[in-house]
Amino acid sequence: MTDSEAATAGVMSRAIVRSGPSGSMVAGAWAIAVEAPVAITINDTPWTVMLATPADLEDLAIGLAITERVVSHATAIADVRISEALGEYTVQLSADSALVDTNALRARSLLGNTACGLCGIETLAALHSRHTERHITEPVDDEAIRRAAGTLAAHQPLNATTRSVHAAAWCTMQGDIVLAREDVGRHNALDKLVGAVRRSGTPVTPGFVLMSSRCSYELVYKAIALDAQLLATVSAPTTMALQWAEQLGLPLVSTMGRGDVLEIIRFPESGERGNMSHAQEPVMHHV
Repeated sequence: MTDSEAATAGVMSRAIVRSGPSGSMVAGAWAIAVEAPVAITINDTPWTVMLATPADLEDLAIGLAITERVVSHATAIADVRISEALGEYTVQLSADSALVDTNALRARSLLGNTACGLCGIETLAALHSRHTERHITEPVDDEAIRRAAGTLAAHQPLNATTRSVHAAAWCTMQGDIVLAREDVGRHNALDKLVGAVRRSGTPVTPGFVLMSSRCSYELVYKAIALDAQLLATVSAPTTMALQWAEQLGLPLVSTMGRGDVLEIIRFPESGERGNMSHAQEPVMHHV
């Protein structure tokens, strides 16, 4: 799906009335981001129902299956069928049964929403069991982060129209954006990105994830599915995000714009603590 097709699929026009500074009222139209129910089945087994933007749904379903550890590779999915009826979408995944983790499949049989990253986790033990420690092989410098952040808007056609969706981008170590996906839900956007990258068929070279949202827990473990060298978001992480980033060895960075200045804020408690002298304080760089 091209950027223009994705933007069209995720937009619905609605009538509005604008009120100007003088109090004048002007009728017009506004592009609204679509938030629709999306049901995903795997081998005819109902798996999850979530709310998402109905664009790049194949990427969403495959990416979610990977980040939730139902399958480990996109090649485990043999076929994807998407249908729509009365504004509700169904994505049917056909997978090699030998490559499906049935425990993970059962664990997320639920209704989720665009803000829920823990829906379907039945116990805290299950929450902890999904993580695998990893190691950063290459550091990402500030210039690469600044370069990616400066070009992210060009990869957000849906947000350019609606001003209400999140973006997730896969970036090279030099800060070039390779792929980006959008959704009303931040974790949906990242699942779509994981699906798109893993379905591309090309080896995933070292890179990092850039998000237009805040940094929450679920983004940390989903970024691990791409073996990201760093996770950059536009606002600071939550305590749980920091906790898991530290345990998994994933560096976290916030890119906060203040006027014409982009501040790069690194959190030493995440995967970069070995590079910092004061492990409890964020380190700020003005670029």
